[in-house]
Amino acid sequence: MEEDKSSELRPMFCELGCITRADGSCIYSGGDTTVACAIYGPGEVKQNREMIDRSSVEVLYRSRVGLSSIEDRKRELFLEKTCQAAILSALHPRTSISINIQEMQDSGGLVSACLNATCLSLLDSCVPLKFLFAAVTCVVQSDGSVILDPDTKQRSKSKATLVFVFESRTKEAISTHAEGAVSQEKLQQCFIVAKTAVEKIFQFYRVVIGRKFSKDAL
Repeated sequence: MEEDKSSELRPMFCELGCITRADGSCIYSGGDTTVACAIYGPGEVKQNREMIDRSSVEVLYRSRVGLSSIEDRKRELFLEKTCQAAILSALHPRTSISINIQEMQDSGGLVSACLNATCLSLLDSCVPLKFLFAAVTCVVQSDGSVILDPDTKQRSKSKATLVFVFESRTKEAISTHAEGAVSQEKLQQCFIVAKTAVEKIFQFYRVVIGRKFSKDAL
């Protein structure tokens, strides 16, 4: 039973191009956690954000209810730095790429869902990327057990939450996000579990994009 917990991702769903007037978009679900993402650009940039050697990449995150919190801003910055690392921004200097993420339901693994939705939306928009990226969440329970892709109940009982973001070419981690204290041994265990699981997400990307191009060809 413990092995199942540490090796299974919740079912994924994605619908591309579902937001009108966006250059690329999707609604993505991992389990019951659902987010919508819309990409605008490369396009006109405000003068105070203009960069002569690359495009300005901005992430705007909106929670389901209430005003943005400090935690929302931290999440936004983490998403932004990851996207900046992946996008070939030098190809579009003096432009803006705006990534808008709307939380629809949080049932655990929200940061991973936001990143996976963003990558799929960037693919839908044809923004040039250095590599694809995918995120996996793990939690460490008080008894030391590791759970992959936890739901809200499992996360509430955990002592640490870790998000690993991998790139598609080498499957190496390009960024991590951690909440809570965890030993080096448990960190390594979570990393191995996440790295094994991420291939299923990249396979899911291939299915989703393949479905898009098969529809476009009709």
